Amino acid sequence: MHDIHFHTNLSSCAKRESSLKVMLKHLKESGVTTAGVANHTWDSKVPGASAWYAPQNVEHVLSVKEEYKALSEEERCGIKLYFGCETEYVGQGRVALKRESARLFDFVLVPAHHFHMKNFVCPVELEDAPGIRRLLLARFYECCNIDFAFGIAHPFVVSTAGRLDEVISGISDREFASAFSCAAEKNKSIEINISALYQKAASDTDGLPAEYVRFFTIARECGCKFHLGSDAHEVSRLAPERFAFAQKFAARCGIQLPDDPLK
Repeated sequence: MHDIHFHTNLSSCAKRESSLKVMLKHLKESGVTTAGVANHTWDSKVPGASAWYAPQNVEHVLSVKEEYKALSEEERCGIKLYFGCETEYVGQGRVALKRESARLFDFVLVPAHHFHMKNFVCPVELEDAPGIRRLLLARFYECCNIDFAFGIAHPFVVSTAGRLDEVISGISDREFASAFSCAAEKNKSIEINISALYQKAASDTDGLPAEYVRFFTIARECGCKFHLGSDAHEVSRLAPERFAFAQKFAARCGIQLPDDPLK
């Protein structure tokens, strides 16, 4: 099993106790054999960073390699570790990582839908469901066109509490099929984000988010490839039952998860 989207305390929003050593220990306990650290990153060569993003530059994020070198073989837990990042996309072709900087990482994840960042990633006035749907779709297509992006982090996540059904149900099967066909053509990996799966909605069946089952099944039918990401910022998000839940979800969608999606 793999997890190529977890954070350490190099991400400003992660718990301070979430060191690489601690996270690897809990990943092992959950049966993960291949992992990818993907801390939030804004390249200093790219203007426009928010005050929150600015300290999380490429040099800061890549310091995890030195942290890893200092670990003993026992502390590395036998896990194959990739050094990646989760950069930012704010629309209009503006991605927070230069191509030459992207080459320093084993992989790059791009979030198309960090819409909780109001007046930065998402217009502050955008509240209506049709408008959110249009922007969700537009940003997904735009991220598929970022050539150095390995995968799309937490696609079509709706951060506004209680609005998952309202927003996502309005995106038709045909619209999803068009979007995921584009992702498959561009060879972008679609993330099964464990944290997102825990969003609750009225349409849930068997404890699974029905709207996510719908569009991930469409993505599989379109020929997309997939990766698993806990999106953990603390050890509690690496609990074994969360990975079991994600595997149940993948099976429900007919998705076979690879042992190592970066091979």
